[in-house]
Amino acid sequence: MPALLNLGVSSALQLLGIATVIWGISETRAIFKHPSFAAKAKSWLGGFPLRARNTVIAASFGAAAADGCKARAYVTAGPGQNPTVQTRLDALEKNVSLIHERITGTEKEMDEEFRKTNEALKDEENTRKAEDHAIRKRLEATGTGGVHISAIGASWLFVGVILSTAGPEIANLLK
Repeated sequence: MPALLNLGVSSALQLLGIATVIWGISETRAIFKHPSFAAKAKSWLGGFPLRARNTVIAASFGAAAADGCKARAYVTAGPGQNPTVQTRLDALEKNVSLIHERITGTEKEMDEEFRKTNEALKDEENTRKAEDHAIRKRLEATGTGGVHISAIGASWLFVGVILSTAGPEIANLLK
């Protein structure tokens, strides 16, 4: 009778050890947002060839438009018909003024684009830093968080294996 009791205790400890290892694996899968074994098994059984399935065929059409199109125009002042030196000089002064306006407008556009680009880069940098921090925390939790679960499972498995193999020796000691 003590041998049967010892066998039952050792088997229970072995089962507890295996269960805690499975629990640790499930916790690790949950940290990385992988589906559980039950969900994977259900998905696999859902795709079993003998099950009746509905087949859906979808068709779609898409069109794309160019969003970044720009057009530019500029004005120049001409000296007119039968130009004199003074009308030609006035036209040149107007053209220089128009050129300066175009340069100023182009500089404003470039400054705005640089500002938008810098903001986008800063936003992306902040997003990447936050994601890197989250990944670091997940890796840390994976590497150290499940150690206690695995240690408990390994100890139960260790004691269960010892009790199952050392049963006759323990029975002899108890007599």
